[in-house]
Amino acid sequence: MDWKKLLPVAGIILLLYVLWRFNIEKIITVFSTINPLYAALSFLALPILLVLINIQWQMILKRQNIHVSFTYSLKNHLIGYFYGFITPGGLGNFLRALYLKNESNAPLPKCLANIVTYNTIDYISLFLLGSIGGLLLLGGHPFLLLFILLLLFSITILFIFFLRQRSSKHLFQRLLHTQVFQFIQRYMDDSIESFYEDLPSFRSLLVPFLFSFVSWTIFFTELYFIAQLFSIHVPYITMFFMLAITATVATIPISLYGLGMRDATLVALLGLYNIPPENSVSFTLFWFLIFWITPSTIGAFITLLESKKLPSRKNREKSKFNLFDH
Repeated sequence: MDWKKLLPVAGIILLLYVLWRFNIEKIITVFSTINPLYAALSFLALPILLVLINIQWQMILKRQNIHVSFTYSLKNHLIGYFYGFITPGGLGNFLRALYLKNESNAPLPKCLANIVTYNTIDYISLFLLGSIGGLLLLGGHPFLLLFILLLLFSITILFIFFLRQRSSKHLFQRLLHTQVFQFIQRYMDDSIESFYEDLPSFRSLLVPFLFSFVSWTIFFTELYFIAQLFSIHVPYITMFFMLAITATVATIPISLYGLGMRDATLVALLGLYNIPPENSVSFTLFWFLIFWITPSTIGAFITLLESKKLPSRKNREKSKFNLFDH
């Protein structure tokens, strides 16, 4: 049996266990008590978040001399949501580099480097917040705290390594041959050297990095107020860092956008404040609906339209040359 194929469904299995363990009827009852008007207004949190992360991405795009409109980069984000939703660990998110290349006429490796840079900055800022939350709240859970700190340390070291062309070029060439990037290899018709073209310096990424903190802060604040609908009354700072820890754990690539991992983690954390598990699970499912299912659904329609603009495979083959000749 190939356990690698079973790994992506682990989060779904965990979610099903959580639903069974904490009585799905009680979860339905919790949803039935929510004020419909406030529930509908909660969806307004999504466009606010999308605008913020799009501003951050535009900063990085400009630093790499990749020029697309604000509207297009917003659509590209939604394409990433869709592909990320239908692939384990959200790895399909990198496919939006294909659409960015088509719109900007920048080399595909350069567009891929841009997506990697943006995602990594976002992860580092999230893991840093998760680490602070772990230090404040996880004194009784040293292994989880250690895990979060290791995530932060690992991705920071890898990012520093990534920005050093001489050190990372050979590794990147090998990574392109792995299954992770198999879906994008056949589209590579540009030199590997373009991956490092206009790569930002640490100093130039400071503002996008700080803006990422702002985006996460606003996101967790939105979730704090949404949690009130589910009678989750926890002090703001405590809830803020619980959400940061939960979002960090949810990045483990074993399910669809953290499904199952997010639920189990927040149930455990809120249980420390005697919040009923059915309230916690209802909240995480609503979180998933607003911030993952909704943009992924919109992204599916945008992907359908934008995919028609991509060059055909026959045209790509005419212009393709060996990626590793340089």
